[in-house]
Amino acid sequence: VCCVWSHWKFAAMTFKNELSPRCKTGASLIKHKGTFSYDSKFFLIPSGTCVKVFSCASGERVSIFSEHNSEVVAVVRNPENFVQVLSCSDDGVVFKWDPSDGSVLKKYDVSTCGVKGDAVSKVAGFYAPPSYSSWFVLRWKADDGHRTLESVPPGGGEAQVLASKVSLTSISPVAFNSEGGFYAAIHKAKLFIGTPGLPSHPATRFHAMGHKKSVQFTCVACHPTEASLATGDSLGRITIWQGLKETSPVRSIHHWHTLPVRDLAYTISGSFLLSGGGECVLVKWSLPSGDRQFLPRMGLPINHVVTSPDATLLLTAHTDNCLQLVNSQLCVMRKVQGLALGKSSSSPVLLQYDPRTGALLLRGQPGHLQFYQPHEDKQLFCLDVVGQNYMTQEREGGIVNTEVIHIALAGDWLLTVEHWADDSLGPETRLKFWRFDHTLQNFVLDTSVYAPHNGFLNDLQLYEPRSMKNNSSSSNSSPLALTMGNDHKFRLWAPQDDVASSEHQPAYTTSWNCIGSGSFRGFVAGKGTISQDGSLLAVSFGRSATLWSEDCVLRAALAYPHCPTSITALSFGRGASSHLLTSCTETKLVVWDIISLSVLWELECTVTCLVRDVSSNVMAAFCNSSVLLFEPGNKDSVQTCNVPNECQPVRAAAFLPDISTSPCGDALQRLCFLSKEQELYSWEMEAKQREPIATNQPVKLDSVVPATPFGALVAQESRSAVTTSAPEQSRLGVAGFREVHQLLDVASHTLPPMTSLYQNLLSAFLTTKELKKGVEVRSCSGAASDDDVSEHHSDSDADMDVDQESDKAAELPAPLEGLSDSVKLVKVKHFAWLTKKKTEH
Repeated sequence: VCCVWSHWKFAAMTFKNELSPRCKTGASLIKHKGTFSYDSKFFLIPSGTCVKVFSCASGERVSIFSEHNSEVVAVVRNPENFVQVLSCSDDGVVFKWDPSDGSVLKKYDVSTCGVKGDAVSKVAGFYAPPSYSSWFVLRWKADDGHRTLESVPPGGGEAQVLASKVSLTSISPVAFNSEGGFYAAIHKAKLFIGTPGLPSHPATRFHAMGHKKSVQFTCVACHPTEASLATGDSLGRITIWQGLKETSPVRSIHHWHTLPVRDLAYTISGSFLLSGGGECVLVKWSLPSGDRQFLPRMGLPINHVVTSPDATLLLTAHTDNCLQLVNSQLCVMRKVQGLALGKSSSSPVLLQYDPRTGALLLRGQPGHLQFYQPHEDKQLFCLDVVGQNYMTQEREGGIVNTEVIHIALAGDWLLTVEHWADDSLGPETRLKFWRFDHTLQNFVLDTSVYAPHNGFLNDLQLYEPRSMKNNSSSSNSSPLALTMGNDHKFRLWAPQDDVASSEHQPAYTTSWNCIGSGSFRGFVAGKGTISQDGSLLAVSFGRSATLWSEDCVLRAALAYPHCPTSITALSFGRGASSHLLTSCTETKLVVWDIISLSVLWELECTVTCLVRDVSSNVMAAFCNSSVLLFEPGNKDSVQTCNVPNECQPVRAAAFLPDISTSPCGDALQRLCFLSKEQELYSWEMEAKQREPIATNQPVKLDSVVPATPFGALVAQESRSAVTTSAPEQSRLGVAGFREVHQLLDVASHTLPPMTSLYQNLLSAFLTTKELKKGVEVRSCSGAASDDDVSEHHSDSDADMDVDQESDKAAELPAPLEGLSDSVKLVKVKHFAWLTKKKTEH
């Protein structure tokens, strides 16, 4: 097809000071070690630029500390006051704050305390062990393959280098003895042991057993009371070092792990040692006997382990961004699942929005999909696609797990493509069609197709006509699926009725089948898209975009003459732009008019991700350093916004729904994308970043701790001590609901005689007008009688004290409809009337 096109100069509106990308959710929970509160009722986790506080009783997040402006690398208990905590970010800012209400007590700065004074270096770790008179900081530069351990006076000051080279990849490269005797640091196959108070004395250096065969240390932990320590190595061995003051310490080796030991942690008494690694098993060692206890099948490999101060709990962090709370009997009590991190760099990044649940659909742990709620920052549920257990790696590697490589979601249908990339026995590919079951409120497998293509699947598209509510002229009333493979073909799939093959099966069943296929000049089918009405298919073959009817008949081929590279993205427009086709190559973005078969406009850029807004005709194209928002039919609508360097390159993005109708300006704020660290970013106003969010409001941690049954009863009575009444028209609810449930919540043997309850109970079901007497009763601040019941039974209420709590009335709910305005609940201070025999009048 001969194409007529014109090049226009790109002049775009840029948002420099108005909008900026901000990490919305998905920050890692496992990148840095957390800590427990002093009473072991909460655990604090560094996550992005904030510290998240979780309750050990419920596993729910109760508060967020977000005073830091850069990534938080450590949070520890304050050695001078264990109720307080210290948190440090990579820019060297240290906050001392109270986790009970999130209040900042003091701010320190250790960024300028470096010995070299190099501003390029960042803080990679922070330690404030008890019984030490100094803080300890790990620093690193981007060009160095190691970190440096320095000693810093509390609050900042001149630093002293303790170890010039510390391991860069280990999660626990440094450990301190609780008695203040020594410190230990590892780097490759070397172990350094020294005394912080004697910097003039060089640290003693030891080597790992087998260091000549490339055996390296992976982690280190110091005994809390004795002069001994434990190290893990790349062979899975745990070495206990004793007699550290001697020239040749005594070593004892414990070996169970096949893979490298990722972390070690002593209990508070030092009687047990905990270890974890790639086997997904937590091992509890009894020292010095070497007896072992195991907690197997914990999900994915263990990244690190943290113990509580009272030795009743321990926290494990796993590579899928999951935290598990385990008790001393090695039973999992709570589980906190963050945004699961996909580590496969070869597989495409998956990100789609599910309008039914309001969640984002992403790849979870191997073989799973996760539905993640971005506003709540929590996982709703996980869908097991492959139905296989996770297989841990061997020491030499070679174990391949089945991965989900493509997804498509529309209406009640979910399509997945799973791929097992085993070189010796595979590869294997399966295309699965999932249907949403409204009864089960989950997706159930409808059809599974083995080897839909003779080779790898390059793209997957799904068209569901019921999702197009505003399109009444749809030419196709059934859903369609489009797959492109390395076998030089595309295939079109649709549900069809199958005749039963036996008498035990229903007469007709529905399954997805291939209804057509196509190829073009022997090229590999790359990307594809389906028009808004489902009547036209677009498939890329090399640098050509081909147009096909729904019966797989070739209609046209669009080839850009000045672009020799293959097409990397393809998408139809919507609404007024439904006749336009946007294609991206390695060097250009081209918009085609499929009616005139010509180029409408083009732009010089390298697009890494192209996404379409399903609620408007706006598209977003991510380039190397910016994002372009545009309407395909209007070349002057292009807007740009910068993307941070740490987020590049962007491989997946999605538009979130919004009630506003302004096209491009609001579309930028609804656009979210995944960074290379798989953190979810979105654009927000600069002012919003400075405003505290709801989760940052101080939360009294005592309010989330379960109370005793009697304590909960008294607290509930205190909160429901209503002293005001509301107008009749503002009363909501069922008459008598509260009174009936108050009777049911109290044990029957503790209730007073029924004669003292019936009048108040019956009056709750009556609708009465406001009495003048009730007004007079409320106006008397020192009134001793409370309600109609107290007037008839004044003798029985002689032991009761009435508190006038008018200042708390505004915080309490209004009385339910049906209660007399002259009836007033009171707070009971003396409970002798519960057992005192009443005298009937």
